[in-house]
Amino acid sequence: MKSGKFLTVLAILLAIVIVAQGANVGQVQAQNPTPAATTAAAGGSSFVPTDLRKMVDDLTAATKGKVDDPSKVRLAIVVNVLSPFWTAAAIGEQRASSELGAPVVFEAPDKNNSIASQQSLLESLVTDQYSGVAFSAVDPASVVNVVKKGMAGKVNFVLMDSDSPNSGRPLYIGLNNYNGGVLAAKAMLTALDNGNKCGKVIGFVGFITAQNAIDRIQGIKDTFKGTKCTLDQVLVDNGDPSKALSNAETAITTYPDAAGFIGLYSYNGPAIGQALTTAGKIGQIKLVSFDLEPGTLKQLQAKPSPVSAAIGQRVYYYGYLTTYILYSMSTIGQDATMKVLAPYLSGDKKDSIDTGADVVTADTLPAYQKYLSDLGIKSQ
Repeated sequence: MKSGKFLTVLAILLAIVIVAQGANVGQVQAQNPTPAATTAAAGGSSFVPTDLRKMVDDLTAATKGKVDDPSKVRLAIVVNVLSPFWTAAAIGEQRASSELGAPVVFEAPDKNNSIASQQSLLESLVTDQYSGVAFSAVDPASVVNVVKKGMAGKVNFVLMDSDSPNSGRPLYIGLNNYNGGVLAAKAMLTALDNGNKCGKVIGFVGFITAQNAIDRIQGIKDTFKGTKCTLDQVLVDNGDPSKALSNAETAITTYPDAAGFIGLYSYNGPAIGQALTTAGKIGQIKLVSFDLEPGTLKQLQAKPSPVSAAIGQRVYYYGYLTTYILYSMSTIGQDATMKVLAPYLSGDKKDSIDTGADVVTADTLPAYQKYLSDLGIKSQ
């Protein structure tokens, strides 16, 4: 099978670390209760989403004793691009794998031509008759046929992070990306004196065709309506961090009157922050980043910080909870699993789990990092 060897090796190494640490996620969650809904947490409050942990407990109870040999339940997670953003998901996936006793592979498409590469990966998993596959769609239309073919062959599919709603998948898990765009736009308005100092805002994204990008952009545009802010342009880098940096440098000179930049993918924020720092534009152009990978965390700690706020997805659960869901679908069936998840489902068709997000600023960063440490991760 064609695979993202880097992430596969990383996942194995992470599993070793997890076993060595003996981390007990259930205890961490029990000690730090907080709603799973999208939040903008105040300093000192907990960031832990207990509803997500409760789903794991419910799935564990539903599947207990339902399979004689969990090692025969082969699962896979396929991400959309090689990025530190996915490290937390890899840790979560391997922790769940260890707890369940079911093997899980963690794959990524090639950096170049990633749409075709992801299709090839998914087709290989279907051919190899994996029990369950979760993935983040680079392009929602390109994966419709492989998902339908796989499901016809009794492969369980779950979409995460970036959806393919027309594929017939039974479930999407991740941030409601429209709401994520709303959060980012509100954070930008706050950074710009409640919109009083607004004007042109420039967006930066990896894949403009991805559903998460489409939804986030729409959320930003809708929130800016009736304000002085406008999302004038979205620059695309096709998943290339070096191109993201080049886009940020170009935007600084091309849009000298820009009020703010919004990085829609995890690596966009660090790239933009680097460009703003080099150009001496910290504070002059406000930055709102999606996600909290190491570069963004470092920039939040800087004085002055180029980052006004970061929208933190709960990436750890993209690996941890999703693995439990796939295992459940593969052991007690899709319908029974959806029944267990019914109290947590959202969306018009009740086919989504909104994992929510956290708005993190320099002031709330210490509390957020304490939460990450309790989970056994450094970023997400």
